[in-house]
Formats: sequence, structure tokens, C-alpha cells
Amino acid sequence: KVGKSGRVIHIAHSQGSVITWLAAKRLTAEECRRIEIISFGGAATICTSEFPFSRCINYYGVNDPILNVVPSAVKALKSGFSFGGGLEQEIIFLASRTGDPMTDHGFLNPTYLEALLWEGQRYQSLYLSPLGKMVDGAFVAPLASSMAWFPNFAYHVTRRLFVAILRILMLLRDFIRNVFSHRGEKDRYEPITL
Repeated sequence: KVGKSGRVIHIAHSQGSVITWLAAKRLTAEECRRIEIISFGGAATICTSEFPFSRCINYYGVNDPILNVVPSAVKALKSGFSFGGGLEQEIIFLASRTGDPMTDHGFLNPTYLEALLWEGQRYQSLYLSPLGKMVDGAFVAPLASSMAWFPNFAYHVTRRLFVAILRILMLLRDFIRNVFSHRGEKDRYEPITL
């Protein structure tokens, strides 16, 4: 239970933003004011001009293919990034960290991970008690900072591994073709007569 003065931080990704938008239609204004929405690559843009949430942030990678189907995000991108009814910008565009559109849409890809870590730091600074901040500084923060590099590292290792496996399979295919194409040539060998 959140309690009367509690705050809910709701994180959504891709289709989860559409589900969040649909669920928000069933909430009262009072319930909305106790919720912060953080959306990553959402198929729907959620804004305070439509719902009275205490905060709405929609992160989009500029290389994310979902931008092609979200009119409000396209409008914000074309208007010079200013969009939203509140005091802070509600749609934030992030530079691609991978250069691959399909990878950029993933929730834990390097593009969105940086914003997710920033949101985690914001949460800690606003909502953790002084004791909680000490515990976080001693145990959680070092672990989180060491994990920040992992998705980018994993992406590059996976990509290199995939390329290597693909090359091996292509070489194997060429070898098999070569063996089978020369197999019938044995029967057609004719010695040279002098």
C-alpha cells in the first residue's frame, strides 16, 4: 500500500504505454496526481495536458522505429522538441547509442538505459531517506554504475559473435557447394593420350 501521501512511479515501455494510457482513462484526477509516468519508446505519448498525473516523461530514441507510429512524438520532433502541458518538457529525444533501429527500441538498450539510470538517481535524491542514501551509496550505487556498461558491452559482443557465426556458416556452405560441385567431375575425367 502506498498510503495517503505516497507516490507511485510507473514505468512503461512500447505497448505498455498504450496499456497505461487506457488504464489512465479509468483513474480519478486525485489518483492521477499521485502517479508519475515514465515511458520509454512508447506506442502512445502520455501527457499532463490529457491526464493530471504529477509528472509525465516520454523518452524516445531518435532512431527508434516506434516514432513512425506515434503522431504526437513526430509532432514534437518536428517542432523543435518542445511539447507538453506542464512546467517540464514531457517528450525527450535521446541520441542513438547503437545506430541500429531495432536495438534502439529495446528497453534495456544503451540508448534508454542511460535515461533509466538518470531516473533512478532522481528517484533516490527525491524519495530516499538519509539512511537509505547512505546504504545506497555504499552498496547499490557501485553495483549500478558497474552494470551501466553491460548492455552496450553485451550488444557489441553479441553482434560480433553473430557476425562470426554467420561467416563460419557461409564458409561451410561454400565448402559444401565446392565439394558437391566437383564430385561429379571425377567421373568425367579423361586422360590425355599421346
